[in-house]
Amino acid sequence: MRKKIILTLALLLSSVLLWGCSSGMLASVNGKNITTQQLDEEVATVKKNLEQQGFSFEGDQGKEFEDMLQQNVLEQMIDQELVMQEAERLKLMPTDKEIEEELAGIKEQLGSEGEYKKFLAANGVNEPKLKDMINQQQAWAKVQEKITAEAPEPTEEEIKDYYESNKEQFSQPEQRQVSHILIGAADYSNGKNRSEADAKVLALQVVDKLNSGADFGELAKEYSDDPGSKDNGGQYPPFSRGSGFATEFEDAAFALSKGDLTTEPVRTEFGYHIVRLDDLIPATQMSLDEVKDSISASLMEKTIMDKMTSYMEELREKADIVNKLAEQAEENSEEKEPAN
Repeated sequence: MRKKIILTLALLLSSVLLWGCSSGMLASVNGKNITTQQLDEEVATVKKNLEQQGFSFEGDQGKEFEDMLQQNVLEQMIDQELVMQEAERLKLMPTDKEIEEELAGIKEQLGSEGEYKKFLAANGVNEPKLKDMINQQQAWAKVQEKITAEAPEPTEEEIKDYYESNKEQFSQPEQRQVSHILIGAADYSNGKNRSEADAKVLALQVVDKLNSGADFGELAKEYSDDPGSKDNGGQYPPFSRGSGFATEFEDAAFALSKGDLTTEPVRTEFGYHIVRLDDLIPATQMSLDEVKDSISASLMEKTIMDKMTSYMEELREKADIVNKLAEQAEENSEEKEPAN
């Protein structure tokens, strides 16, 4: 439960509004202004999060992306204000007690006052702003709960129809579990700088040892240049076709019978592989009874999302919304259009 609280607040930090400024009206929702400063604060928060994930705002492409980001963030701010106004209309605004309880839960999850202060500093907020975020998150949750309270549960027929139309989602293709010994060549020989010819000779020698009764796992530990499997006797977890292995390796694995190994080393870009098929796991199809609950939950989630989307569209249609960024973007687009 507490992990959910922290996750929710982490999401809020990148999407919730930071109200309290008054200059430079950029948009309005039923007379409630959203200012340039408010948008700048929110865009800066989102930009920081994106940059930490590796996004760049440098150059012409970065500027174009930032312009798009501003428009998207402003649309989110407008929607958030619509929801807050709706929560007030429906008398669903959180109480001070509810906000304090949520805040106490966050502090408990963080463990200490020091960690709580670090959390605030790391996300560029203070406690009053954090309370605003909690207020908005809880208001949204209450509005959603009220709107979707009467959403119908999926019927048995709907669940069955979904299963029959999407059986591939509930199937497991045939899998193979193999062990292999890689005799690497060039850059894949663990610093030995082994030539391709030398790699093939050594691989053939390992095959001879196996044919003479040597233990596969022990030879893998001694000779294999695959650090991810050698200490496990060369064994990989089960995999199906298209799992990302080299085509030559995959073809060899699926051509073997259980217990057999490749009579000739298999050449790939990494070197030469000796492959043994340890197990063959047949394809399976989960029954309707096995997946009924998950299908029901998925269909219910879609019903709720569709209902919320429709509700927000209705709120936008009824509201008096001014969006100067959108108006400016439309004007710029018209100016760029060639004259007929």
